[in-house]
Amino acid sequence: MSYRAAAGQWRSLSARQLYSRVVTTARALEGWELRKGDRIALMAENRPEWAVVDYAALALGLVDVPIYPTLTAEQAAYILKDSGARVAFVSSREQLEKLKSVHAETRLEKIVLMDVFDGHDAVAMHDITSDGVTERDRHFDARAAQARPEDLATIIYTSGTTGTPKGVMLTHGNLASNMVSLRYYDWGEGDTCISFLPLSHITARHLDYVCFTYGCMIAYCPNFELLGQTMREVQPTLFVGVPRVYEKIRNGVEEKVAHGVKRTVYEWARGVGRKHRAEVLAGRKPESFDWKLANRLMFAKVLSAFGGRARNFISGGAPLGIKLAEWYADMGIRIHEGYGLTETSPVIAINTPGDHRIGTVGKPLPNVEVRTSAEDGEIEEVQCSTMGVFAPLTGVVGALQAMEAVKLLTEAGETLNGRLLLLDAKQAEWRTVRVKRDPDCAVCR
Repeated sequence: MSYRAAAGQWRSLSARQLYSRVVTTARALEGWELRKGDRIALMAENRPEWAVVDYAALALGLVDVPIYPTLTAEQAAYILKDSGARVAFVSSREQLEKLKSVHAETRLEKIVLMDVFDGHDAVAMHDITSDGVTERDRHFDARAAQARPEDLATIIYTSGTTGTPKGVMLTHGNLASNMVSLRYYDWGEGDTCISFLPLSHITARHLDYVCFTYGCMIAYCPNFELLGQTMREVQPTLFVGVPRVYEKIRNGVEEKVAHGVKRTVYEWARGVGRKHRAEVLAGRKPESFDWKLANRLMFAKVLSAFGGRARNFISGGAPLGIKLAEWYADMGIRIHEGYGLTETSPVIAINTPGDHRIGTVGKPLPNVEVRTSAEDGEIEEVQCSTMGVFAPLTGVVGALQAMEAVKLLTEAGETLNGRLLLLDAKQAEWRTVRVKRDPDCAVCR
């Protein structure tokens, strides 16, 4: 993995360094007498320390509770108190002061600070984490091997903007069963992906887990405003984003070619791209002279906005929109759309390079079964056939204290995140239709 240091330069962490930091962090957690099932909170932007704490907690059987760093002190206090978190890891002075202001309302015993500066009374993470472990730690490895599919791994809270925040409870089995989401993509060691979607949400964590599994290097981007610069510097080969990122890049391109000769070239190139759209969507690179010239004059510039090396593009979190997907296809870029929910860890269905159809979110994962209504093809239930952990997705490991159990179905034909999934019987693929925006859903946001 890599990250941008305070001075602005990029630094890398090897697999050995990551292992050492996870082990030493786990030793500290054990030293504080944290036991299996105890909760620890994470309130930080995307950075290597996030992954270190996450892996240390999962290896010990602890339950991590991500807290979005933009939440207020009062909102964070509710989650801390409701989850019963004993330890909280925070990224910065701002987050530290936020938790200290509500400390008395929580059960926190310790607050650990990731940033390095003087004049605070928190535990410094650099004091409990080191690169000194050079061989496998048998005790740590044995603890990690004790994890079972039914063990609770994480509790992810909804925003609470439409009511009391609800904790989505995901097990180790939930997380592990979803690792097949990108198995049909051509990628692995030597590839690079940027982690910029909030790790407080399950999509970004799932992507991290898959990247680690396949040996893909992760570059952390803690600030969305730095994404453009990060893409130019890191030059990712795999890009996973939400529609608004793709929209922003398209709008930026159109602003640059709004007038004069640039506009003429743009309109000509897009016309060429439109003629070859079917080839691009089929995964083929057009060979005509016109397309090669248009690629040199226009399409390559669009690709350069993503760093210039990306081969695989994925979109989720909200409907991409067929017009936006067509625009990118005309620019030589095929975007694979997927669909999922926090409650499904998160991927349910996704297009793949070998099985892509624009305007759909692809077919369900090979280990996922989706039951639909016989009348209109609306989704009714999702279950993982290999782990047996989503059958159905209500009360998998019990409701969290006084909260309602997380439900997949709602009344009036709406899924939890306000979208309908409709089955195309001929293609056995899913189409998403927005029916109502639900700000209480992490996936919708």
